Amino acid sequence: MKIACFITSHGFGHATRTLALISKLAKTSSLEISIFSTLPDWFFHENLGSIPFQTIHLKTDVGLVQKTPFEHDLNSTLDQLNSFLQFENNKRIITLLEKGEFDFIFCDISPLGLHLSKKLGIPSCLLENFTWDWIYEEYLTRNNNFKKPIEQLKGIFQSANLHIQTTPICNPAQNAQPINPIFRPAKKDGSVMRKSLGIKEEEQVILVTTGGIPQKYSFINKIKEDHNRFYILTGAFSEYERGSNFCLLPHKSAHYFPDLIQSADGVVGKVGYGTVAEVWAAQKPFIAVFRENFRESQPMRNFINQNISGFEIGDQMFQRGDWIDDVGSFLEINENKRVSLPVNGSDQAVRLITEWLNHKRVA
Repeated sequence: MKIACFITSHGFGHATRTLALISKLAKTSSLEISIFSTLPDWFFHENLGSIPFQTIHLKTDVGLVQKTPFEHDLNSTLDQLNSFLQFENNKRIITLLEKGEFDFIFCDISPLGLHLSKKLGIPSCLLENFTWDWIYEEYLTRNNNFKKPIEQLKGIFQSANLHIQTTPICNPAQNAQPINPIFRPAKKDGSVMRKSLGIKEEEQVILVTTGGIPQKYSFINKIKEDHNRFYILTGAFSEYERGSNFCLLPHKSAHYFPDLIQSADGVVGKVGYGTVAEVWAAQKPFIAVFRENFRESQPMRNFINQNISGFEIGDQMFQRGDWIDDVGSFLEINENKRVSLPVNGSDQAVRLITEWLNHKRVA
């Protein structure tokens, strides 16, 4: 089976769920994958392992232009969006898709993939928990110039032949198929992960993350003063660094992120799809940091409150490290809010895609 995957580069979370789905699909069919994205190749190798794929470095959407993991630039977003939606300079990609004889185009909120799917008559599958037209609607009161791209994007997203929505769903669509959160299973037991990092088994471990968007942490000195716990910090570090009670891990490291979650007693960081889904799967307590003025935050907040123990803090409190004083009590409130093992949304998505393709072949 040949699949062209158009994946947004808005953080790593969309890619993690797409790659988890592909990995599960590869267990049922022989796959050849072409990935269109601006995310780094090492990330795809880390997640796909022996599954054959090629990457085509391509901007597949605009999303939000980020100043930091918690701040975005609406003017730059609108400028780039208007230019992007002209869909120019795609002749090379069109030629590649025409010659590739793909069974379908898979899109994780990429309007470009859906646009090309319709243009070339290649079946399309859309996976999302939000679409960009829905996100941009939040900003209409501040800039009415979002209206035209919103209308264009809405038509593009509605053109998908198979539409799958993964929990937490932001805007339920009438013809979409809802599924559970998609998460990557851990490869190692938490104790094995601790040993590989040189962390004592009895130590309390806190994992700190801001997802795939680079972030410098201003509270590292405050962490160094907490000798009761060990902190794993992932982020935009040029190299691995180890202290007496902490380690700094670059995004590209020898350690698989779901394994880091397994090794931790609790997780602190920015709310994003990949982190939330994998924290939920591992049932770890979560100190959640939400982005202000981002429409996905409220559906995420509702899901976390119902399914994950912990509490919420503001991004300024996070940046100052004020939460460090509350870590002890945070770990004590862990409450398992799930009564059974999680059903991975990737299993449900594979079933939907397989049934869709079989139906198409019969028809």
